[in-house]
Amino acid sequence: MDVLRDQTHIGMFEPQDVALLQSVFARLNAADLAVRDEAKARSLARSIIKLYRHGVRDPQQLFETLRPDR
Repeated sequence: MDVLRDQTHIGMFEPQDVALLQSVFARLNAADLAVRDEAKARSLARSIIKLYRHGVRDPQQLFETLRPDR
């Protein structure tokens, strides 16, 4: 889904978008046991979504940008 081109889908994700976001979250969660805290998990999810909405669509790039050991 290209959020910037299709104005009818602003703020909405397609199933493949959700799957990608979920996989990045799971990978980051596995790399950082501190994310088990609900507040941190929500913050991480918001960060992933924010980057995705700003055009970062590559799962590896999302992971590298947000990985805990950076």
